[in-house]
Amino acid sequence: MKQLLGLLLVVVVAVAVTLMAQGNTSKVLIFHDQYRIDMSLNFAIVAIVLVFVVLYAMMRAWRASSQLPEKFKEYWMNRKQSALLKANTEGLIALITGDDQGAHKALNQACKTGIETDLSYLIRAMSAIQADRYDVAEEILNQEKAKVGEHSHALVVLRGKVALSKQDFSGALNLLETMDPLATKLPQVQRLRLLALMGMARWQEALMQYRACMAASALTISERNEALMRIYTGLCESAGQEASQMQQVWSNAKPAELENMGVLRLLATGLLRSGSITAARNLLETALNQTYNRDLLPVYHQVAVLEPREALPNVERLLAQQPADLRLLELAADVCEREQLWGKAISRFEAVYAKQPSAHLAGKLERLYEAANQGERAKTWREKLNNHLQNDRQLA
Repeated sequence: MKQLLGLLLVVVVAVAVTLMAQGNTSKVLIFHDQYRIDMSLNFAIVAIVLVFVVLYAMMRAWRASSQLPEKFKEYWMNRKQSALLKANTEGLIALITGDDQGAHKALNQACKTGIETDLSYLIRAMSAIQADRYDVAEEILNQEKAKVGEHSHALVVLRGKVALSKQDFSGALNLLETMDPLATKLPQVQRLRLLALMGMARWQEALMQYRACMAASALTISERNEALMRIYTGLCESAGQEASQMQQVWSNAKPAELENMGVLRLLATGLLRSGSITAARNLLETALNQTYNRDLLPVYHQVAVLEPREALPNVERLLAQQPADLRLLELAADVCEREQLWGKAISRFEAVYAKQPSAHLAGKLERLYEAANQGERAKTWREKLNNHLQNDRQLA
C-alpha cells in the first residue's frame, strides 16, 4: 500500500512539473564577450540539476576511492583478529582440558596471524605448567612478545611458579616484590609469596602471610593444613628448648589455628621439650574439653604423668564423659599410679587388660599388686606376664 501511494505521488509531481513547464515561456540569456547563449528556463533548470547530480556523484566516488585502502586494511585486520581470537579460544580450551599439544598448536596459529598478544603466550605457559613442563614454560615466558602487553602481573605469577619449581625461593620472592601494590593482594600472588617464605624458612613472616592467605581465601583445605603444619614445625624447631620462645609461639597462635590437631601436638611437644609442662597441660586440657579428640591422648599422656596431681581432676572428668575409651582409661590408670592411688589404678588397668590383653599391662599390674602388698595377686600377674612373653617369642 505504501509503495502504491509513493508511485502515485511521483506521478502527480511529474504531471504537475510537466504542466508548469509547458506553460513556462521564459528564456535565459548568457552573454560572454561577443557570444550570446540563448536557452529556455526549463532547460537551464534541468541542466543545473544534472550538473549538481554529476558533481555529487563524482565527489562521492572520490571519497569512496580515498577510503578504499583503509577499508581494505580494516578488512584484513578483522580477519587476523578473528583468527587470533579463535586461536586463543582453542588454547584456553586446551588449557582447561589439559591438552598440552593443543595449546602448543593454538600458539603456533596465533603466531601465524602476526598480531599475537601476550595472552597467547600466557595460555601456552599455563598449559606447560599444568603439565609440569616448567622448562617449556620458562622458554615461552622469556620470549619478547610474552613480555609486552597488559598482563604483566600474570606474567610475574607464572614466572614465580617456574622459580618455585626450581626451588629458587628468593628469586620468586624478588619477582613478587616488584609487583604493583594492588596486584600483591591477588590470591595467587599471596599463595606464591607464602610458598616462597616457607621455602626460605622465614617462619614468622610465613605465618603472617598464611593469615593473609586465609583472609583472601587463597588456599585449598589441603594446602591450609600442609602450610600450617610446616610453619609451626619450623617455629617449634627454631624455638628449640628455649621456654620463653616456645611460649611466645603458643601465645601468638590464633584460636582457628589451635583447632588443628597437628598444630596442637606440635605446640604441646615443643612446650614439653622446653620444660613448660604446665603450659603444655593447659593447652591440651583446653582443647580436649572443647572438642574431645583421641589423637591428642598420646601427647597428653606424656604431660599428665609429669603433673599427675594437677591433671587428675581433668582426667577423671574426661573419663566420665568417655568411659569406653581404653586409651583414656589407661591414661587415668597411669595418673592414679603416679598419685599412689593403687586401688583405682589396679581396677582401671584390669579393665583395659580385659579388653586388650598385653604383656605391657600384665607387667604394670604385677608391679601395682607388689606395691599394694598383695603378693599372691602379683604372682598371678607375673605368670600372665611370662605367658605373654613366651607367646611373643614363639611368634617371633
